[in-house]
This record gives sequence, C-alpha cells and structure tokens, in this order.
Amino acid sequence: MLSGMTMSNQVYRIEDYKFSNSDEVLFDANVWLYIYGPTGNRYPRLRAKYTLALRQIRSVGGQIFLDGFVLSEFINAYARFVYNEWPLATKPEQFKSFRNSDEFKPVAKEIVTKSRRLLKKCQQTGSGFESINLDPIFSKYATGGADFNDMMLAELCQTKGLKLVTHDSDFKDDNLTIITANRKLLN
Repeated sequence: MLSGMTMSNQVYRIEDYKFSNSDEVLFDANVWLYIYGPTGNRYPRLRAKYTLALRQIRSVGGQIFLDGFVLSEFINAYARFVYNEWPLATKPEQFKSFRNSDEFKPVAKEIVTKSRRLLKKCQQTGSGFESINLDPIFSKYATGGADFNDMMLAELCQTKGLKLVTHDSDFKDDNLTIITANRKLLN
C-alpha cells in the first residue's frame, strides 16, 4: 500500500468473477504470457482460464488497459523464456548474444506478432510516472523483497481505479481489486 489509502483489497477467483461493461481492468504481463506466450503451453489450464476471462470482458464491453511497463515485461519475459528453454548445445552463453543472433529473428517476429494481437484488445494508458510520489516506492524497495515494476503497476491501478488481472502473488497485500486464478492470492 503506497498511496496512503486504507487497505481494502479485494481478491476474486477468476472463474467466479462476473465481468460487466463498467469494468476497467489491466492484465498483468504474466497473464498475457499465459494467453499469448510460451508459458501457456506449459500451463494450458491457466491459459484457458485467462483466455476465457479475456473473452468475457470483451463480450460485455468492459475496458482492458495496457501500460508500457506491462508490454515491455511481456516482450522481455517472452524472449527470456525462449532463451532459457533453448537447447544447451546451441544456446549462446549470454542472453544478449542470443538476442543479436540469426536464431532469434523468428522468435522476435513471433513476439511482435503476439504483441500486436495483444494491443488490438487493449486501450493504451500512461503510467502517470510524472505525478507518482516515488519516495514511498523507493522506501519499500530499499527494504528488499519488493519488485519495483510491481509497485509501479499497483500505483497505476490505484491511481486510475483499475482492477488488476494477475497471477502474481506479490500483489496480495496491495490496495487493489485483483482477479486471479492463483490460489496463493485467494487464501
């Protein structure tokens, strides 16, 4: 909780949540990775749940927002996932070497294709970086154990009144409305 607001987070099980046309949500990068990324191949049950939620919110006319932080995390995590899964015999020692190789070009094209598909389903929103009080975020980050991008995303959702669709349990104690399939968030 960084905005000085009273703690009142609500966490909803994604299978039970009834989206409406008044919903304004932001899908976290990890959810986009289940829907459009290689993570979904590994966890088809989660891909199905998050894909169904995406279809439901679109079918009722709710709004899905996308921030540059989330898109950047999606693209970078997708590329890292492919790199980490690359066969050891041909895997470059450094990620940047992989990213600059001919082998990465088809991966990059696939990531761009998926990113464009994702963008078509969203409205772009700014992070509001210029108006965020970074002192509480820096203070919390300095204590260790906190992800800076997650704190910025929580601040964005709080400031804009967005519900967060995420699978990341790091948001458990934030002052947010969360929609998830993650059991750790639901307990």
